[in-house]
Amino acid sequence: MEEKQLEILFKQFLLTKGYPQGSLLSQVALRTTGDGTFRPDLVILDIDNKEYIGLVEFKNKVDKRIEVNTLGQFYKYFSLLGTQAIPAYLVFPISEEDFQILALNKDNTFEPISKEDFPIFETLSAKRLTEEKIKQREVEEKTLAELEQKKKRTKQSAYLTLLSLILGISASVIAVFIQQKGFDKPSSQTIICCDSLEFKFQNLEQKINTLEKQFNVVSKPNNKTDTVYVNSNVTLLEKRIKIIELGISENPEKTLSILQIRQEIELLKKADDYAKELTQTKIDAIKDEMEVQNAWMLGVLIAIFGTILSLVIPNLITKRNVQNIEP
Repeated sequence: MEEKQLEILFKQFLLTKGYPQGSLLSQVALRTTGDGTFRPDLVILDIDNKEYIGLVEFKNKVDKRIEVNTLGQFYKYFSLLGTQAIPAYLVFPISEEDFQILALNKDNTFEPISKEDFPIFETLSAKRLTEEKIKQREVEEKTLAELEQKKKRTKQSAYLTLLSLILGISASVIAVFIQQKGFDKPSSQTIICCDSLEFKFQNLEQKINTLEKQFNVVSKPNNKTDTVYVNSNVTLLEKRIKIIELGISENPEKTLSILQIRQEIELLKKADDYAKELTQTKIDAIKDEMEVQNAWMLGVLIAIFGTILSLVIPNLITKRNVQNIEP
């Protein structure tokens, strides 16, 4: 039996099963691609819903090679139609007036079915619609799951970003607080200065006491030895005064210049001490400012690092979950 005769015989069979004449389309061009135009032998169309509900291929005979080739044809049609939910059948003659129907299963094998088991039009149409709804539901569930995952990742990223900012600001505030506590500590230089003044005061007090004792000793008139000692000291002082007066009278300008030089040296020492104190004050101020800036920079770096982690960690978790789900 020729394929054309087999097609006519099969169409008559479908009409007896309640299929409308207009739903049986022969050699319909599904789509033209670079590989050519693909035309199934017979397409069953649901006229009301404008959906393909069946594909049929006719062969003169069937063997393993033909089954493999026909399976490739069906999958090409599926890819052009964008779905594998369409029932597919392979029909071949077993006599001049009879044929055998093979249905394509989900495991990509052909299973013989009897004419009585071949679905009627309403059943085939309902099956197609049911499969489409199931597929649509699966797509919706998958899309919803992806949206939930995206929402979860966005929430995690927002929480981690907020946490990193809080940590950064807290680190900056703590650093500034510690720095301020350092400012409030009394300077050790003041203590050293006060200790030095106290030591000098005590030293002067001791010298004053010593001088008072010597004065008291000198003031006693009954002590002849002390009187001789004092007289000798007075004589020596008079000699030294005479030498100084002689030097001043001989060269008064030199004496005045020496005194002036000493005064200038004292002034230079004071100016140098003041410059050192001013320089040290500036250095301390710059050091304090740099420490505050370092504290703020540390907080900013912690915030940036936390933000980067908040973006990287959710992506890594999502990638690992996807790898675990994929077979």
